[in-house]
Amino acid sequence: MTKTSTPPLTGFGSTIVKIALVILAVELFIMLGFDWFGVLPFDWTLALLDAGLLAVVVAIIAYFGFIRPKDRQILAAIAALAEARLDAENLARFDSLTGVLSRRALLDALDTEVERAERYGRALTCIMLDLDHFKELNDTYGHQFGDKALHRIARVMSEHCRTNDHLGRYGGEEFLIILPETHIDDATKFAERIRSAVAETTLDRSKERITLSAGVAEWRDVEGSASRLISQADLALLEAKADGRNRVKVSKSV
Repeated sequence: MTKTSTPPLTGFGSTIVKIALVILAVELFIMLGFDWFGVLPFDWTLALLDAGLLAVVVAIIAYFGFIRPKDRQILAAIAALAEARLDAENLARFDSLTGVLSRRALLDALDTEVERAERYGRALTCIMLDLDHFKELNDTYGHQFGDKALHRIARVMSEHCRTNDHLGRYGGEEFLIILPETHIDDATKFAERIRSAVAETTLDRSKERITLSAGVAEWRDVEGSASRLISQADLALLEAKADGRNRVKVSKSV
């Protein structure tokens, strides 16, 4: 038979025991001194009882006066650290200006979707989008207006995305949308809806508008990597830019 050991006291019980032992030790030394003067055994019993009661009172005062507030401070510090960690993760995952996924989070999502498409033979497309003449917009109205325009356009695009789509800021005024389980024809129609919605969006009270160009590419098992998929979408985007902007082009590798 295995002998079970009694777990050590912790928390409040441990505090009472420690304080009681200290008080009892002090009381014992005092009573040893009194014994030289003929103190009776009955008085020893009362003295030890008083010491025990005093230990409980002091322990309660110490716990609620000092230990428990410290516990609250520790718990508050732990909660603050957890919140700070969550904030740091959000800063790394989301673009602070537009609120959509950051480039790093976007590429991580694309790697995951490519792996899933390869493993299960699912369709996968991505759309590279770039705002037309955005530099001119910044030069005319200022960078603050440009930042508001980026935030506004990102919100318009996000309103058209499904819950399993991934929209992120790829860099500057360039965005990337990853469409899992979507073939090239449906992705092209989706890109046209995005282009049309952005073209109809007013940016401020002066009715200023901006357009975008888009390139669509579909992942192929024979091509392999996520970087190649982005490259194909980017080439299609460049073709849309060269062909007059405010239009959608499909990758020629399809």
